[in-house]
Amino acid sequence: MKVMGSAILFFEAIVIGLSIPISIVVYGVDKSTTLWVTFLLMVLCIVAIGGVRHDRRGAITTGIVVQLIIIGAGFAVRPMLFPGVLFLLIWALAIALSKKVDEAKAARETL
Repeated sequence: MKVMGSAILFFEAIVIGLSIPISIVVYGVDKSTTLWVTFLLMVLCIVAIGGVRHDRRGAITTGIVVQLIIIGAGFAVRPMLFPGVLFLLIWALAIALSKKVDEAKAARETL
């Protein structure tokens, strides 16, 4: 979960940053609102990468909280909603896959 979770949050920060021009040009959201919201969400993703490095339960909780905050911000800056939902689904898949990997590692260690 450490590597996969960190990668997901890193790429999510990039995608959120790329939504700035879409928010301003296409949706006509106020420039200062868009810049502040996206900057804070990008910083949140980067800070959350540090939380993912510690333990599995903390990583899962940190990731879910970040995803829910981004989805909530999607109601203020509409282009954030789709990436928020998409990365929530990717996060759920990462949780399921990391559980299988952990089980496989545990089974291999018992041999």
